Amino acid sequence: MNKPVKSAPRQANIGDDIINTRVLVTNDDGISSPGIKLLYEVACSLFNDVWVVAPASEQSGKGHSLTLQTGLEVLNTSKKIYSVAGTPTDCVILALNEIMKNSPPDLVLSGVNNGYNLCEDTTYSGTIGAAIEATIAGIPAIAFSQETSEQGKIDCKLAEGLIKRIINKLINFNWPEATLFNVNFPYRYNPNFNIKITKQGKMKLGDDIILQNQTRDKVVYKIGKMHQSGMFDSESDIAAMRSGDVSITPLTIDLTNHKELDNLKTLFES
Repeated sequence: MNKPVKSAPRQANIGDDIINTRVLVTNDDGISSPGIKLLYEVACSLFNDVWVVAPASEQSGKGHSLTLQTGLEVLNTSKKIYSVAGTPTDCVILALNEIMKNSPPDLVLSGVNNGYNLCEDTTYSGTIGAAIEATIAGIPAIAFSQETSEQGKIDCKLAEGLIKRIINKLINFNWPEATLFNVNFPYRYNPNFNIKITKQGKMKLGDDIILQNQTRDKVVYKIGKMHQSGMFDSESDIAAMRSGDVSITPLTIDLTNHKELDNLKTLFES
């Protein structure tokens, strides 16, 4: 029997210091990453029951994959904090069905990812994958990511206040069914920034393929940087990022192309 879809988290007054909501924090960069530490601290400043179930090591690019062939080692590092030797999706599945099964979360926060998750990146992202798994279970989820500096680091101070503001807005929102929110922050602070509601954009043109090793019988390649287009839809997530704005994109787990249903019916009925 399918579980009923949860409604939005319990309503709360924005001015409350502690909101009576149970929260699960996870990510794909690993439990020791700066981004998840930031998200955990922000969550603890807003809510009185915060749990962490996150990958023991970096799981970037794992998307919505789960581990089926091997066992999953779970380490309880401290009260309400667990690391899992698996993917972000594994973490959410274990949290909902085992670790927190007697007290499931009202809200799942994923991130803050080290690097943006825009356009086609969303399909590869473990940060998004964790939020998708929560959404499948009927639990509201927000994925947070931030553009990195040239040194590959995120500016935690910039994201901190914005995360609080966005959570406080969304927690009182009438959460749409089968929908998660993908939030992306720029790296550099823009004093004139806007929070833009965007659609998923397009930017991928191809990928660099790097030859690492070659023998007579075997060739080893590495997938390198993505080739990106410089032309973006003005209403897209990538356009917001390029203009120094914050992007919030509602994503749905329903992959059906609803506009084509009638066309296909007509095709196969003829």
